[in-house]
Amino acid sequence: MRKKIFLATQNEGKIERFKDLIRHTGFDVEVFTPLDLKIEDIEAEENGKTLAENAEIKARAYFGKVAMPILANDTGFFVEGEGLVDAPKRIALAGKNEQTLTKKEIGKALLEFWRKIAKKHGGKVDAAWIEAFVLLDPDGTIHTADSKREVILTDQEFGETHIQMPVRALYISKATNKPAVQHTQKEEQLEMKPIIDALSRLLTTPL
Repeated sequence: MRKKIFLATQNEGKIERFKDLIRHTGFDVEVFTPLDLKIEDIEAEENGKTLAENAEIKARAYFGKVAMPILANDTGFFVEGEGLVDAPKRIALAGKNEQTLTKKEIGKALLEFWRKIAKKHGGKVDAAWIEAFVLLDPDGTIHTADSKREVILTDQEFGETHIQMPVRALYISKATNKPAVQHTQKEEQLEMKPIIDALSRLLTTPL
């Protein structure tokens, strides 16, 4: 039987990413978004103390508006000696008005922000993507899963900067031992395996 889930985001990049990752779980899942169901964008105040709490806040913002399980996540970038780096965009832009900047300008500022952190640690430092996932059932039951993708953050730019995720140009995936921006499709799937496994754990719950 085909499963149905609702993604608690209107970010087009995230939607495409999650649809692709869910396909790789092997589950037959039909994914719906706020746009699909003509639900207005909801700006949830992410004031949780943990990534999991923020993911739940995002999911609950849509609770009662859809008759299917709601999937949400929150992501953080951990750097050895720094911990989870809080609000990188705000710090990188240093008070500049984001609305007046192009995506390229924002990407460049973020790239330099992460490069400075790597330089602070001698040009190379252990880091990791930490992600928390929440699946909120229509009856209010919460299911959680998390993932960790270990990388090496460097001050070297390995390829073209990704506008939505500039830091990818600076890190080497420990899963592939290659710069993320140089991955083949198969290598990209290998780096994303912890996320695919986390989503698989959630999707084993009755939907």
